[in-house]
Amino acid sequence: MPNQELSSATGRIKHIRALNARTAHLDLTRLNECKEAVWKSYEAASLLPHVAVVAKEQSIQAAGFKSIGIRQLIYLREFNASNYYWGSYFSDVGRAIASGERRYLQAEILRQVNPDSEMISRSSPDFSILTRLIDSMIGSGLSPDAMLAPIDVFVDFVKTFTSQIDWNVGHPEQLVLRNTRLKVFWSHIHAPLNSFIVFSSTAGIWHVIPDEDSDRLLTVALGESKQHSGSIEYWVETLVRYQITSPQAFLVLNLSGEPTEPQT
Repeated sequence: MPNQELSSATGRIKHIRALNARTAHLDLTRLNECKEAVWKSYEAASLLPHVAVVAKEQSIQAAGFKSIGIRQLIYLREFNASNYYWGSYFSDVGRAIASGERRYLQAEILRQVNPDSEMISRSSPDFSILTRLIDSMIGSGLSPDAMLAPIDVFVDFVKTFTSQIDWNVGHPEQLVLRNTRLKVFWSHIHAPLNSFIVFSSTAGIWHVIPDEDSDRLLTVALGESKQHSGSIEYWVETLVRYQITSPQAFLVLNLSGEPTEPQT
């Protein structure tokens, strides 16, 4: 839905404010329920603040901000109809944004951090390579506490580290190596990964423009469309910039071999 008025930061803010103001013909209880469904599902699925220091910003004038969002139209009569249930639909929207965040995070780390020269075989993984490199990080005082892991080797990983995985802490589970605990986040079909990425969550800053009204990390606007009569428009977006502050606190260890079929 391209629109020339959205070409600047000021235009974006004006459009969001105007959209949130055009609610006279909407079921307001449903509107608030839908917004809350987006926020709750996003917050449950998002890796933040497990993987970065979150810094709320008030301006997007700095270069490098990435828009991760969804804008769609829904017929007004269907949105208000009593026989329609929109909760699960908008929950999916929140989860989709969280997946987009993760793809961006992974891409930024892989862009800025060179992979180790060693690799782990996908077909017959030797995880001693991984533990040795993590031990080296710990010995250097780098304090890793997070791991993004490729789902392709999940079964072998769990078999190898059966006694070292703490499932009782809830989600995410933690890999315990000596006195170090790493939160483990597995890749999935919406955020594939071909590497182990081990790092300290304090080694990167997640700059984000919060929602103007709620101060949450995700902007959710919903109201009648100005351009499309009889429709409502929703705008769900996070504006982010990931800044690696300590590159030495990251380990990227690639898998070798051909990927398997995508898994959920």
